[in-house]
Amino acid sequence: MLAGAPGRPSLLPGMKGFFSGRAARMTVSIPEISAVSWSSFMTGTQPGEHGIYGFVDLVPGSYQVRFPDFRDLKVEPFFIELGAHGKRSVIINLPATYPARPIPGVLVSGFVALELERSVFPPRYLSMLKQAGYQVDVDAGKGRERKVEFLADLHCALKVRKQVADRLWEREDWDVFMFTVTGTDRLQHFLHDACFDGQHEFHDEFRAFFHEVDETVVDFMQRAAARPGMEVLALSDHGFGPIRSEVYLNPVLKKNGFFSSETPDVKGLPGISGRATAFALDPSRLYVHRKGKFPRGAVADADYERVRRDLKDLFRAYEVGGGKAIRRVYYAEELYSGAQMAAAPDLLLLSEPGIDLKGGMEKDRETGTSHFTGMHRQDNAFLACSRPELIAASPTIFDVKGLMYRLLAI
Repeated sequence: MLAGAPGRPSLLPGMKGFFSGRAARMTVSIPEISAVSWSSFMTGTQPGEHGIYGFVDLVPGSYQVRFPDFRDLKVEPFFIELGAHGKRSVIINLPATYPARPIPGVLVSGFVALELERSVFPPRYLSMLKQAGYQVDVDAGKGRERKVEFLADLHCALKVRKQVADRLWEREDWDVFMFTVTGTDRLQHFLHDACFDGQHEFHDEFRAFFHEVDETVVDFMQRAAARPGMEVLALSDHGFGPIRSEVYLNPVLKKNGFFSSETPDVKGLPGISGRATAFALDPSRLYVHRKGKFPRGAVADADYERVRRDLKDLFRAYEVGGGKAIRRVYYAEELYSGAQMAAAPDLLLLSEPGIDLKGGMEKDRETGTSHFTGMHRQDNAFLACSRPELIAASPTIFDVKGLMYRLLAI
C-alpha cells in the first residue's frame, strides 16, 4: 500500500508491465483535511463514529480548543484489527497516529507529531531513525520566505524516509506495508502556482520533486511485483487545486450579525459575546452558540433550527468576486452519525474550487490571499488498485478499508 501524493497520480503510466490496475477519482471527508480523512481511511468510518472533526476541536463546555490525537480516535484502526487475524503491518508516516501506540507490527507516526521519541513503536527502532536523520515533518514555515531551503528539506525528508522504509521492508515480517508521502501536500500549499507555469522560478524544482516521488513509488511497485500474490493500493487523502481567494468565516458571520465579541479589541473565540448566535472553526465548521452548551450561549432550543436555516441561507448565497463561493451547505446529520455526534459542528461548508475557507478569527476582513497558493479539494483525490474490478463506481475514502480487507481475503 502507498498513500499520499495528493493530486493527479502521474506515477501510473510509468508502471506498465508490472501494474495492471487502474486509478479512479475519489471523494474524501468533509472537511477535506488530513486529520479527518486519514482517520476515516484507517477506521472505515466517518467522524460521527471515530470522533475526529478537525485539527483542533473544542474542549466540551468551553471556548478553548485542543489538538485531538491518536488517543482520541474512538474506532480501532485497521492495523490494530488485523492483529486479531494474525496479520502484521508496517505503517510509516501515517498522519493522525501520534503518539504511537503498540500495534501488531511497526508504527512510525506522521504529523502532527511533537517528539520523535513518542512517534515510534516498537521503541527499538528509535535509534535507527535518529541515526538516519529521520524527520516526522519538514519546517513548513520555510515555504513562505525560504523556498530554496524548503525544497531541499522536502527532498531530504523523502530520501531518508525511503531509506527507513527499505530497511523495514527487509527486516520485518509483514502482511500490510504502508508508506505515506506528505511532501507533495507541503509543496502544493506553497508552490501550486509553479505546477503548470513553465516560467515560474520554481517550476523545474516542483516537477523534480514529483518525479522523485514517482521514482519512489515505482520502486515499491517493482518490489511488490516480485512478491507472489502481492496486491497494491495507492490513494490520496484529498485532492488539490489553485486558490482564487481565501474566505474568513468569522468576519463573514460578524458582518451578517451572527458573531460578536465582548469588546472590540478582544479577538479569538474566548472573547465571544453572549449576543453571538454562531461562530466558525477551521476550516469550514459552523457552530450555533447554544444555551447550555457554551458558557455564554444564548440560542434557545426553540430557535436552533431557525438559526441553522439562516446560516444555510447566508452561505448558499455568499459570493466572492461575483461568483458563488459555497458549493453546498450541510447540516451535520447529513454527513455524520454515531456515538460521537455531540462534538459535531452544526453545519459544514463545501466550497467551490478556488475558494479556501478558514475560520479567520483574528482577521478584520472577509476575503484575502496569503502565502498559500494551493488548497485541498474534496472531489479530486485518487484511488488506484491492482484489482480494478474491486474499485466502486464512485469510490470514497470511507470505502478503502473494506477494499483492503477484500484484498487480504478477510
